[in-house]
Amino acid sequence: MCGIHENLKGEGKMKFTKIQGNGNDFIVMENMEGQFSSDFLSSLVLKVCKRRYSIGADGILVMESSDRGDFKMRLFNSDGSEGEMCGNGARCIARYAFEKGKAAASMSFETLAGDIYALVEGRQVKLDMGCVKPEVDISEGCLEFQGQEFGYFFLQLGVPHCVIFLPGAMNASREHLVALGRSVRNRLDLFPHGTNVNFVEITGDNSINAVTYERGVEDLTESCGTGSTASAMVSFFQKGLSTPVQVTNPGGVNTVHLEMDEDRQYCETALEGFTTIVASGQVGEDIMKDIGTE
Repeated sequence: MCGIHENLKGEGKMKFTKIQGNGNDFIVMENMEGQFSSDFLSSLVLKVCKRRYSIGADGILVMESSDRGDFKMRLFNSDGSEGEMCGNGARCIARYAFEKGKAAASMSFETLAGDIYALVEGRQVKLDMGCVKPEVDISEGCLEFQGQEFGYFFLQLGVPHCVIFLPGAMNASREHLVALGRSVRNRLDLFPHGTNVNFVEITGDNSINAVTYERGVEDLTESCGTGSTASAMVSFFQKGLSTPVQVTNPGGVNTVHLEMDEDRQYCETALEGFTTIVASGQVGEDIMKDIGTE
């Protein structure tokens, strides 16, 4: 593979920090000099994200230089694909950037989905998720799975999200949710680029439970930041919930702030939640050699 052996010259040491946001875990590494090619990073993620055999994570967050922000965030999913954006991942890399002195507590950084603004306050990180026009940006439809019809709402928050209201979602069998999520994710006739799938149940006037099947991870995850935001937004507009919306994922709680403009045409959104720095170290030489000899 082009560029792999060049990346392994010298001692072959690759430093990383593992950070999780409500159970959505990431390996964070720096590529400020552009020393690691995209092919190498895609190959690396397949090795280091594999649980029990390696470090284990939902994906890799790569920090690179940027000419319009404090840095550029690249996201590589555990299947090797590069994603546009990840809410919990953005919170994690913002925490990393602040702790490592790469950015001030209030920062902006570049992603494939656009520029992100973040505020770090201890372990809490808040993201500006941008402005949405509900009447234009949220669409509605219906699909069938195993003879049962499901209504859904679809919107883009840097990445595509499908929201399905499913009472008892948190207690549904994992096998059922994975099968349903995988089926919806692959309905390319409805979602040409695939989609993340969020199963939501209303639990209070400003609270919901949400379980997300993530495109790229191709499984249920403990938490999804953009999924929490999408679920909260649809619950706010379609079910009349008040803001901020408390979104309970299997891995913890995200808070989504929603603010309409005076004409109630546009909605400013923000995502807030905790981050945890789990460990720091270097990728083992055996893993590096496995990548270099594929």
